[in-house]
Amino acid sequence: MITKYALVLWMCSIIHNNCPSSNISGYVFENHYDCTNAGYAIAQKTYRALEELEEYDRQYVEENRIVVKFECRPYQITIPLPKPKTPA
Repeated sequence: MITKYALVLWMCSIIHNNCPSSNISGYVFENHYDCTNAGYAIAQKTYRALEELEEYDRQYVEENRIVVKFECRPYQITIPLPKPKTPA
């Protein structure tokens, strides 16, 4: 089995203490370090584009104190063994 890491972004309200919206970004990494390093940059880019991506205008972001959190969620891939060749 091989472990990979998927970057998951969460839109959270500090006022309401909840994170109702999550999104698997489509980014997959070979290790936790690379996922986390990219996660900070992607979370910042996402925060700057909240109005376009999530339709959160600046007033909504201010009133609800919206932040972008992220996690690097591990998952495992099983690579099947090749089938044995049969003699012809």
